[in-house]
Amino acid sequence: MTRASVLIPIHDKETTLPLAVDTVLRQSVEDVEVLLIGDGVTDGVRRVAGNLVAADRRVRFLDFPKGPFHGERYRHDAIQAADSDAIFYLCDDDLLLPDHVADLLELLEDHDLAQCLNGYLTPAGEVRLFASDLSDPHVAALHLRDDLDYNAISITGTAHTRSAYERVSRWDTTPTGFWPDRWQFRKMLAPGFRAATSARMTALQFPTSSGGRDTWEPQARTDEIVPWHTLVTSPGAQDDIDRRVREGMLRQLIEDREELATLHASLASTREYFTVQLESKETYFGELVAALRAEPAALREELDTLRGHVDRLQEIRAAQEAKIEALRERLRARRG
Repeated sequence: MTRASVLIPIHDKETTLPLAVDTVLRQSVEDVEVLLIGDGVTDGVRRVAGNLVAADRRVRFLDFPKGPFHGERYRHDAIQAADSDAIFYLCDDDLLLPDHVADLLELLEDHDLAQCLNGYLTPAGEVRLFASDLSDPHVAALHLRDDLDYNAISITGTAHTRSAYERVSRWDTTPTGFWPDRWQFRKMLAPGFRAATSARMTALQFPTSSGGRDTWEPQARTDEIVPWHTLVTSPGAQDDIDRRVREGMLRQLIEDREELATLHASLASTREYFTVQLESKETYFGELVAALRAEPAALREELDTLRGHVDRLQEIRAAQEAKIEALRERLRARRG
């Protein structure tokens, strides 16, 4: 049986696709296959895919019409068609180092889901890392929370067993608000699954969403990846990437410490602001409480004054009524 099946979703990247496939076919584990998952491919991509199939029997092309979103549901069909129980993934504009499949196959002997040290390359050639260890239950739990936008899993560089996939729901159109890889792979981070992260970065990612690449023309994307393909296919490539990872870790650590220091200063300023506001509010409410406590006494004094006026008016009224009664007596006496 084929030791590893590498699934590559394809649509319109005809110039980078041959480079990605070439790095799969150069794996130190030779018994691999490549399944190109067409999602409404362009004529150019269909031609390139056909050439790749003709050039190497290990490459197969599944030509599907354009599906919803990124055609995720076709990945299920590809898994069903795969000859291996070890399912790997790669984007059509990313690259694998020679030992990628070997590293993750070793992890998959005792795990359901595995990934290489995850990160990406900036246009300047610097490594940026998604610091994560999927074997850590705390990290796995973070991926499962819907109230956090936390994800350290990419489609490139990730692999899982067929049996693990069959224990979760199949690839299908991703719900709004999620990336396909996070939506699918996090199912294999639930309790009862075993996940792991390799200590080496053996997959190189060049995400369109970073470094302004979303504005690049296809030729610019190709021009960026060609030198990296030359590196990946040259002796000592892994040592070079390991060095870049170490440098990237240090650079990222320094930047993270700077960011934390800035955040700490911002929190301190915010705390000071709210402390002043709280003290001001406490003073205000203290005065308000004192005024409310004093108000009943003032009301009682005013009420006593009003009662005095009422009593005086009643006395005056009684005196007037007495005078009127006296006049009535005089009138009655004269009439009699």
